[in-house]
Amino acid sequence: MFDTIRMGAAGAGEAYEIERSLRFSSEDSTYLTRTPGGDGNLRVWTFSCWMKRSTVDTLQTFFSAGSNNPDTIIKINSSDQFEISNWSGSGYVNQVTSTQRLRDVGSWYHLVGAVDTTQGTASNRVKLYVNGTQVTDFANSSYPAEDFDYLINDASYAHYIGRHPGGQYSDGYITEFHFVDGTQLTPSSFGETNADTGQWIPKKYAGSHGTNGFYLNFSDNSGTTSSTLGDDDSANSNDWTPNNLSVAAGTGCDSFIDTPTNNYSTLNPLQWNTLNEAGGLDN
Repeated sequence: MFDTIRMGAAGAGEAYEIERSLRFSSEDSTYLTRTPGGDGNLRVWTFSCWMKRSTVDTLQTFFSAGSNNPDTIIKINSSDQFEISNWSGSGYVNQVTSTQRLRDVGSWYHLVGAVDTTQGTASNRVKLYVNGTQVTDFANSSYPAEDFDYLINDASYAHYIGRHPGGQYSDGYITEFHFVDGTQLTPSSFGETNADTGQWIPKKYAGSHGTNGFYLNFSDNSGTTSSTLGDDDSANSNDWTPNNLSVAAGTGCDSFIDTPTNNYSTLNPLQWNTLNEAGGLDN
């Protein structure tokens, strides 16, 4: 009943350890927000984060910018597919969606989105990676036009982690959230393959984050301010403001030691539902 697969767990002897993750909950409307002080590069950027899902079959935006029309949206859609898209009032301006479905709630996924709309080849403008492997099969592959400006890095709009500008909150755990302004990177900047286990594991990022870039590891749980839980641990001090998040002791605490390098077993809702439908659980 308990899923113990450890896709993102480091093997013995790995030096890099992640201390904490932050739990996001649609029920509690938890999220972080920040509005950049000035425009960054709207055409070239990379984000990288580790995510452990709590639910499946629901649309969950985990990084976004906009005003609910227009929006740049980075999400797991209701079919459990990783997607980067841009929405206007009349529909999607562009939409790049993996065919792969991310339905393992017991493991940590490493998600990377690398954007460079200055590229002449459309498929090079948005690249998605899951656990170090580039996505090559797509449910949607409507790439942005050359030199398209995303709203990510636009100082005119609020940015969010854990929600869409209009809602669509995340359910799950996030850690090691890097945003690199002005560079299209590959997952090898943030992770590597464990030579002993063959697993994709985190490693310390050694590069620059650019002007509007940031790095959130949620390690300071001494408070729920932008200088503690929302502290940017890069050289930029681009801190984020937590909303509805708690670090108080008890079941309501959103600061966890469940991380890609210390993965805890999780009850799989898919197996739970199967057992319940078969009459295998007492009511």
